[in-house]
Amino acid sequence: MYRNQSSSISSQRGNVYIIAIFVIVVMGMLALNLTRISWSNQDTLTREVLGSQASLLAQSGNEWALTHLFPLDEADDFNSLTARCNSLGTSATAAANALVANSDIPCSSPTISCDASPENIPDDLKYLKVTTRATCNESNVFEVEREETVWVRGIKDE
Repeated sequence: MYRNQSSSISSQRGNVYIIAIFVIVVMGMLALNLTRISWSNQDTLTREVLGSQASLLAQSGNEWALTHLFPLDEADDFNSLTARCNSLGTSATAAANALVANSDIPCSSPTISCDASPENIPDDLKYLKVTTRATCNESNVFEVEREETVWVRGIKDE
């Protein structure tokens, strides 16, 4: 009443193959998911860096526009500001090109615009709206756009 040991071992050999294949498949799925997570993290980081670059470029454009609107030793009343706002066009393009040319960020030249408030607003509430829009892209795969707006009022003469 002894069992035949050789037939028992050979019958279990098929189970080891099934377990080995199962472990290989599970490990492959795990490696695939870890690769996807890593790629997703890199994608998120790239978008975050491009967004920060675009935001800082837009902020730089607004700062340049403010130095154009408020030059030293010039009048700061609303009429003078409006005149400078209307003349912002060509110098803004040159400044925007210089902002991008002096850096090695993958961004196109930002657009800087200045708009006056509507005419039907009372004089003490009139304002100028300076807007800069910057777009950064990495190899035409990711494109991030940021827009910064600054509201400007003239200084009253007392």
